Amino acid sequence: MIKKLRKKPYIWFLMPGLILYSVFIIYPIFAAGQLSLYYWNGIGEKVFVGFQNYIDLFTNKDLMSQMMNALRHSLTIFALTVCIAIPVQVTMAYMVYSKAKGGNYFQVAIFSPQFISTPVIVFIFTLIFDGNIGIVNKLMEVAGLGAYTRSWLGIPQYGIYIVWAMITWAGIGVGMMYFIGAMKMIGRDSLECAYMEGAGFWKRLWYIILPQIRMTILNLVLVSYIVSMTIFDFSYILGGTSGGINRNVDVMSLFFYRMAFGDTNPLGGNVSANSMGMGTAVACVLFLMIFMIALLQLLLVYRKEED
Repeated sequence: MIKKLRKKPYIWFLMPGLILYSVFIIYPIFAAGQLSLYYWNGIGEKVFVGFQNYIDLFTNKDLMSQMMNALRHSLTIFALTVCIAIPVQVTMAYMVYSKAKGGNYFQVAIFSPQFISTPVIVFIFTLIFDGNIGIVNKLMEVAGLGAYTRSWLGIPQYGIYIVWAMITWAGIGVGMMYFIGAMKMIGRDSLECAYMEGAGFWKRLWYIILPQIRMTILNLVLVSYIVSMTIFDFSYILGGTSGGINRNVDVMSLFFYRMAFGDTNPLGGNVSANSMGMGTAVACVLFLMIFMIALLQLLLVYRKEED
């Protein structure tokens, strides 16, 4: 064994990271999978029930309704991010990369919300959409649209869109920085040639920039999916453990938290007799949802690199 390690010294550099990764990532995943096969509340005796927790999750009407509602909201956040936020991030990054007037100030201003804590962001948006003092209603009144003012936070169907707006405002600068970095790796020669051929500002973005940063876009799409499936704090602070009015801001991570750690749920009581068993079952289902999409993305990346 020692001789093999001497022949391959790079293994010594990999081992510390591999050990830490195995202890803090790999082991907890398998431990959660094992725990999901038990009926347990986290304190008393564990009772092995096999796949009964998964059967209950997908056959209990109330549980299934809550999970599908949370999944629909998470996918809504993902779809809005891909269709709206990412194109905006690419556009802003291109403006900064092209050294548009005021680009440096623009870059700092867009990235600055990253330094504001989540509770403060939720508080700011609560004030913005408040029915009495919110700036949204005030602007609508100034514009002569007073008849359309609403108590926006009290309308269930708007809740998840407000959550998405908070997430986007807080994190849009991060994606912009990714795209700026990708654009800086593009050779200036191709852009200069396109300019000499008469390609305008936006044509250079469409025909030169976008094809060369497509892998970065694909990676950001995957990151957006992971964030949308794991986002928790915004929904929790805005709507509490129950997920707001009629669970209008419920998301997958909040659904898991509610099953495992509290709130009245279909399993009975504030913390059910099977809170840990059902909670880890939900966590494993969420992990598989993320893992399968991530695996598909990796396959697409490797296929494109081979082509």
